[in-house]
Amino acid sequence: APMAEHAPELIVKESGIHGRGCYAAEPIPAGAFVIEYTGELIPAEEAYRREADTRRPGIFTFWTGDDWAIDGHSGGNAARLINHSCTPNCDYRIEGRRVLIYAGRDIARGEELPIDYSFAADGERVPCRCGSDCCRGCINAVGDES
Repeated sequence: APMAEHAPELIVKESGIHGRGCYAAEPIPAGAFVIEYTGELIPAEEAYRREADTRRPGIFTFWTGDDWAIDGHSGGNAARLINHSCTPNCDYRIEGRRVLIYAGRDIARGEELPIDYSFAADGERVPCRCGSDCCRGCINAVGDES
């Protein structure tokens, strides 16, 4: 279980991608556990309601499937500040109703730690400003991926 694994030290600071982001405070080897996305586990109906609430500072719901999401705004950790990139150095795995983030490659100290949010391809297009050479132009997944 990742809880027993050594989680690297992360730094939260201003990001060139958006707002604040998470950065590696030490080198992280490829495949290493980085952080768990924590927060309040909420059913889909409540997640949709919170995502539509314009008074909230942003959308911090991380979907673990069609029926449940984790709201990182509510009792979450630094993982809620992880930005999107079309060429991320981290990926996430959904294990049950937990979201675990791992290094997708060797990461140097000081690098920002983005993931690919892969918003639904058929959902509302969300523009992307990750600045990557391979930027898709939107945070949504492309094509028929589901």
